[in-house]
Amino acid sequence: MMKNRKLYSIVLFLLVALLPAFAQSNKVIVRGVVIDSYDNSPLPFVNIMEMDADNRFISGAQTDMNGEFSMQVSAKAGTKLVFTFIGFEKQVVPVDSKKEMRIVMREESKMLADATITASRIVNDGMMNIKERNMTVAYSKIETKELEELQVASIDDALQGRIAGVDIVATSGEPGAGMSIRIRGTTSINASSDPLIVVDGIPYETTIDADFDFATADEEEYAALLNVSPADIEEIVVLKDAAATAIWGSQGANGVLQIKTKRGSIGSPKITYTFKGTGVFPQESIPTLNGDQYTTLIMEAKQNTAEAGIANVMSPVDFPEFYYDPKNPYYYYNYGQNTDWAALVQKNSFTQDHNVSLSGGGEKARYRMSLGYLDQGGTVIGQNYNRITARMNLDYYVSDKIKVLTDIAYTYGDNARNYTTTVLSSAYTKMPNMSLYEWTVDGQMMPSYFSPEETPQGAWSKVYNPVAMAEHGKQRLLSERIVPKLTMQYYIIPNQLTYQVDLAFDINNTKTNKFLPQIATGRPMYETSVNQAYDSDSKSFTVQTYNKLIYTPNLGDDHDLTAMFAFNTRDARSESMNITTANSASTSLTDPSTPSKLTGDNALGIASSSSQTRSFAGMFSLNYALKDRYIFGTTVRQEGNSKFGANYRYGIFPSISGRWRLSSEEFMGNWEFLDDLSLRASYGVNGNAVSGNYLAYSMYNTYAYQYMGMTGVSANNMELQNLRWEKVHQYNGGFKFAAFKNRINIDFDIYRKRTEDLYFKNVTIPSSSGYNSISMNVGTMDNQGWELSVLTTPLKTKKWTMEMNMNIARSVNIIRELSPYIAMESGVTTSNGNYLSVVQIGQPLGSFYGYRYAGVYLNEDETIARDANGDKIYDVDGNPVYMRFGYPTIDYQFQAGDAKYEDINKDGNINYLDIVYLGDANPLFTGGFGPTIRYNKQWTLSAYFYFRVGNEVVNKTKMDMESMYSMNNQSTSVLRRWRHEYNSPEEAPADLLPRALFGYGYNWLGSDRYVEDGSFLRWKSLTLSYNFNKEKLKALGLSDLKLHLTAQNIFVWTNYTGMDPEVSIGGSNIYLVGYDQTRAPKAKDVSLGMTIGF
Repeated sequence: MMKNRKLYSIVLFLLVALLPAFAQSNKVIVRGVVIDSYDNSPLPFVNIMEMDADNRFISGAQTDMNGEFSMQVSAKAGTKLVFTFIGFEKQVVPVDSKKEMRIVMREESKMLADATITASRIVNDGMMNIKERNMTVAYSKIETKELEELQVASIDDALQGRIAGVDIVATSGEPGAGMSIRIRGTTSINASSDPLIVVDGIPYETTIDADFDFATADEEEYAALLNVSPADIEEIVVLKDAAATAIWGSQGANGVLQIKTKRGSIGSPKITYTFKGTGVFPQESIPTLNGDQYTTLIMEAKQNTAEAGIANVMSPVDFPEFYYDPKNPYYYYNYGQNTDWAALVQKNSFTQDHNVSLSGGGEKARYRMSLGYLDQGGTVIGQNYNRITARMNLDYYVSDKIKVLTDIAYTYGDNARNYTTTVLSSAYTKMPNMSLYEWTVDGQMMPSYFSPEETPQGAWSKVYNPVAMAEHGKQRLLSERIVPKLTMQYYIIPNQLTYQVDLAFDINNTKTNKFLPQIATGRPMYETSVNQAYDSDSKSFTVQTYNKLIYTPNLGDDHDLTAMFAFNTRDARSESMNITTANSASTSLTDPSTPSKLTGDNALGIASSSSQTRSFAGMFSLNYALKDRYIFGTTVRQEGNSKFGANYRYGIFPSISGRWRLSSEEFMGNWEFLDDLSLRASYGVNGNAVSGNYLAYSMYNTYAYQYMGMTGVSANNMELQNLRWEKVHQYNGGFKFAAFKNRINIDFDIYRKRTEDLYFKNVTIPSSSGYNSISMNVGTMDNQGWELSVLTTPLKTKKWTMEMNMNIARSVNIIRELSPYIAMESGVTTSNGNYLSVVQIGQPLGSFYGYRYAGVYLNEDETIARDANGDKIYDVDGNPVYMRFGYPTIDYQFQAGDAKYEDINKDGNINYLDIVYLGDANPLFTGGFGPTIRYNKQWTLSAYFYFRVGNEVVNKTKMDMESMYSMNNQSTSVLRRWRHEYNSPEEAPADLLPRALFGYGYNWLGSDRYVEDGSFLRWKSLTLSYNFNKEKLKALGLSDLKLHLTAQNIFVWTNYTGMDPEVSIGGSNIYLVGYDQTRAPKAKDVSLGMTIGF
């Protein structure tokens, strides 16, 4: 009871303390904000003069970097405030009883274009505000009002193709799935290549420590931005070059994506409600064989293998599932169907998205509070994502010199997934003659799923009833995250010297529940795969502090200076525990704490882990402009990190940048159409931290073996005192061109990004050392390319406006140096379905190596080996030499109907020496474009297109569904398979496939047959919206009403034969990038939404 009273007292105290935030002060202090009428952006350094009733100037002030001001004025009648700024019309506002002002500055009809730019653009680099006109670095900025009609769970989905040099690819089309983000390419082999996410000036934890089981197991599954509602985001700034990211040190080596959330402004309370209802539709499925076609294929494959003397001919006794004998009713009914499994596991679904916000402000405080709910449906049975978000941002003026900002964000997520990620791929390959439900011997269909212990395809875990698994195999990822942040700004010298301190916490709890019932596998009740329950609890806690001293002196019209000293600390801790049990008494008992089996299988047991890392940094940053022409910037950051060995724990990361505005030079003449023409260049160094927290330390493992009652331990990791930072050196050059009052804007950058001391894990060393492997810094890798962004307004009249946005980027990845000690190859070349992955000097990371597919041997004569001149090869006895595979170890002789591979060295033997480079997963070009048409400030029609060009994709789906090697169902393309000899290519049908061979032959080796061009152009979105007339809405008590209709993922132009060419290049396995693993593709959707303001 006492505890409750104490809690009530604290809450009451806080409420009373906040009451002044909404009360009207009796002091004659006027506060407000000055904005640009063009885009509502804040205007810094606007001159404000107090004028008395006799029009005499009494006192003056200026707006700060956020366009805000506060000044004490006379309470006498007739007092006015005069707002002036070059390029804008003067505003004279009576004070009267006004204590809160929102001043809208409008451009003068005759003005210098460059003055307009100076006034209306501010960029925050995450630490301090800088005039966009003085930015010397490579960056991009986008306001989310351009994206608010799109139905997305996370903002990175909406950003696809909209920012030059930022390659965003979906990991799958499943609800809550993450996105792979690369800014200017992949910078590391084993360390992270993901960009830093910054929310309101504080780095946002998005990665999973290697030492820490986050229950999701795969980094791609951990969607970085799901916890930030798109409705709460105001703008996004992407920092690209080292000069821009140096201020973030090792966290910013891969680029920085900065998010600024919406905040309150001076004005009456405003309530805004947004709703989007979306119909979600799966993409067209791959056509597969029906039951009869499938049976014919299997019998043929078995017959071909039997003729080769490898297996017996198929018989009704051994395989009654394929003979449809009414005298054997169990098999006749249960294996006599035409089941379209892919259609059964997929479905249409519905997504609803609600968001309500309350914002406003007064003399002392501004506030914004929001609450959101998302229910995102999936296109595969058993998939769904629910999210609740809440955010409160409060700005409170304690006095004229102290301002406090309080931000609190909360997210709850419930992601329902399939137990296994292979449900869709299993549906494609499941026997189509097998029944969904069980039949009795007298021909009655039962309501229970048909899940026998074993089928001709095998048993769990490779084979199962896909619908039963989708419906009953459960996995839920529950997450709860709270991110509180407190900021204090102390204006030591108003508008000149400011001290700011930030204290931020990130508390993230994740829980995974999995349950595999017997009905999903069909296995006997005593097996540990039956009623298997898994629980994982993961917790992470991060605290970060920033202390900044920002100096912005008023040095006159010719000089502009912004300088900052800062100190930052970070402490991140995480821990997890998981338990796996099996054989509970009932499928209703899904919790592992219920009586069940805990031991007896390697898959069962209890495990736990914990991890901690600390870092601190000191930094200095400066931006100086002389005469609006010569602009200089520099940053130096020294950082220490507990991840590294004692000899390399600290690093210094400098950068320098400059900009020359030619358009302000006298020799350019009086070109009135030219708003800005400037050149920029930069160089900087970033550090990139390794992925593990304890790689540099000696570590030991415990074992179950005991000696004299004590558990033994053994050395597991060698101490690495010289493990060091990856150093990312980046050069950047570019220009900006703006003309005709910014109706044409062009930005161009060219860069080279070199990563030295590449981190490589698990480098094999002699076991005589007592260890099997270590982590090392092993080489050098380059990313180089260019970026072009063009924004034009070709049409602008009183009623009509048309804008065109286009960007394109090229990035080339090359490995320059590698240590000879690392394993550069992975994969098997002597078995079907595998590629050789090679990390090779002179080639890009993510390259594919394999055989060259040359079609099908049409007849026996074609299987004779030929020399470099195309002549047949004969042995010493005059007998023809036939093409072989893997001689002398495997020594398979190719037959008519087999797949033909190019004999590179013309020795008549297909082996390792015939493996060649087949391509890589990195696109040559990425980008997007789209028009926006507005009419009468009410109607808006916009479309956007997104493209990736020049990357290859390994179509594993095609490989599995054209192999004709096992009992798996195949695509209808195998109806074009070889069945008899052809005398010439003209006789053979187009796109002839090899013959069917059950468990025999080498017809589906890793070759360019399955490496396809992954280039595509996706019609990403089409939106039509209507804004109702504000004057007419006032009669209804509304301030805003907007309706919109949006279609997304409308169409894809591509030559790729898989379901979706958009294949992720992320993930922790560097050898498996660019593989299409038959995950659910991005769904088509149509949404209807509205926004209402009160």
